[in-house]
Amino acid sequence: MLTVMQNSPLPLSPRSVIVRQAGTSLVHCLPAVATGIMVAMLSWYPGHCALMLIALPAAWSRLRGRMAGFAVWASYYLTGARDIPVVCERFFAGYNELAPPVGLSLGIAFWLLQAIVLALPWTLLKPGPAASAMSCAWRTALAALVVTIPPIGIIGWLSPLHVASALYPGWQLAGMAFGIAALCAVTMRQSSPAGWFACGLLAALSICAHGLWVPPAAPAQWMAVNTALGRFDQSRYPSLYKRTRQLRTIAHGAFASGASVVILPEEIAGLWRPAMALWWRTDIEHMRAAGQTLVIGVNLGVSTKPLRYTDSAVVTGAGRGRADSRQPVPAALWRPGGQTSAIRGDISEPYLTIAGRRAAMSLCYEDLLWWPHWRTLLDRPDVVISQSNGWFDADLALARIQQQGIRSVAQLAGAPLLRATNR
Repeated sequence: MLTVMQNSPLPLSPRSVIVRQAGTSLVHCLPAVATGIMVAMLSWYPGHCALMLIALPAAWSRLRGRMAGFAVWASYYLTGARDIPVVCERFFAGYNELAPPVGLSLGIAFWLLQAIVLALPWTLLKPGPAASAMSCAWRTALAALVVTIPPIGIIGWLSPLHVASALYPGWQLAGMAFGIAALCAVTMRQSSPAGWFACGLLAALSICAHGLWVPPAAPAQWMAVNTALGRFDQSRYPSLYKRTRQLRTIAHGAFASGASVVILPEEIAGLWRPAMALWWRTDIEHMRAAGQTLVIGVNLGVSTKPLRYTDSAVVTGAGRGRADSRQPVPAALWRPGGQTSAIRGDISEPYLTIAGRRAAMSLCYEDLLWWPHWRTLLDRPDVVISQSNGWFDADLALARIQQQGIRSVAQLAGAPLLRATNR
């Protein structure tokens, strides 16, 4: 009896149990973090392989514990959005709103917060070890939609739904539905016959989509012009006049080279003033007479106190039209309640008609999101036009990730992409 009692293991103290559980969680979190980082780098810049996004829900559904599920997604969002601190420092310091250290600190806070917010739905919806195939599927679909559409979708960059354009180019709404189904299928347990059947069917449909895919050509004589004019100082009239002269020269050169439609970057002309309309009047009259169309990024005033404006693309010359940004950059341009703020455009605004072609517009930050482009999933445009002003991020990975995002939208829509940027 005494020998048996001596050989029996001693009961663990509560503190020992907590330490052991923490060590077990850490062991599971380390490979989760490595997976999130790897997928972010392979899917986005520098990897540019959106198909790798399918590995995220596959790993997430099989990891043990919600902490590991949170780790895989948080590390993915932290890695993909790694430029936020530097962007905030440059942007707010560039406009003399914040000192560089303060802007950097604010950027770090935004960077950490966005990862937490975007990873939280995946954490709460993580399936348990005994979850059925259907439970895994609906949890995956719901989490993917929650992080892509508003309100969380306002910062819905790096959405796993970009896998749809990699798998089903040109298939629009059907392609998006099959893309969501693919994300769901890889979360089903390997022993599930339904999972194997779904994966096989979706793979066959993807092969069919790529077999039918023909990259669309941009309209003839349409030109998107990239500029290197830097930040626009709008505080003095000499600066306004200098920028106007630069843009007029660029437009003249593009039209002289044979273009009939010229696209300039977002916000490149700044806040539109009566003096600028006067400076452009002769050029606009000439363009109208010559059948030439200019698409230019401007800010249009709505009210003065508080200052409210729209971040807009204006069509002038032989054509007329206007599209407003449906989601200006949060904190940078869109500041509800602030003294100065861009206001959001109508989510239901129709396509612009430019030289007889229907154009879907994407203004800067919208390149990173899915929901402003809902119409492209239902009604294929003739062309997708992206205007961006990245004077603060042209040398960062963010600029290339932004370009990849809007290219993904255009690819799923089956439309050519024309993109004008300023750096």
